[in-house]
Amino acid sequence: MKALAEHEARDKELLEYLRVYVMIWQKIDFIWGMFITSYIPLFGFLHFYPGEMGFAFAALFALAIAAFTYVNAQALRQHYDIAVTMSREFRRYNKGFPDLNGALLRTAHDGRARMVLFTHWFAFSGFLYLMGERVGHSVCSEASGWVCLWLAVMG
Repeated sequence: MKALAEHEARDKELLEYLRVYVMIWQKIDFIWGMFITSYIPLFGFLHFYPGEMGFAFAALFALAIAAFTYVNAQALRQHYDIAVTMSREFRRYNKGFPDLNGALLRTAHDGRARMVLFTHWFAFSGFLYLMGERVGHSVCSEASGWVCLWLAVMG
């Protein structure tokens, strides 16, 4: 009877772990989805917007996007850290689930926090490039907005 109760307790522990682990990955997917679905219209807006954009508006817009990108990246990094820690701790303390431990080991996500920094920095850099092109054309009528900005700043 005692062995059956211990077995049921371990099964409940496994199910609770899996429930929390899946919830963390659902949050990670939601945060990534929010980031991607926010940046796609930004790039579309900056690429297709035909009007001029003032420097003050562009600076405030860039600041808002920088803050959003930073907050999103921090949330993703924290959730990846939680998922990696949960995976590591589960493998260490629950040797009775070799199949699950093997799957968690094969799908280790230790480098994902660094990947978030790269992807978010790269997306924000693209945003700043397009923003510079858009603002630069309002300063002068050169072929490139960045050439206009460079000439305005340096000369």
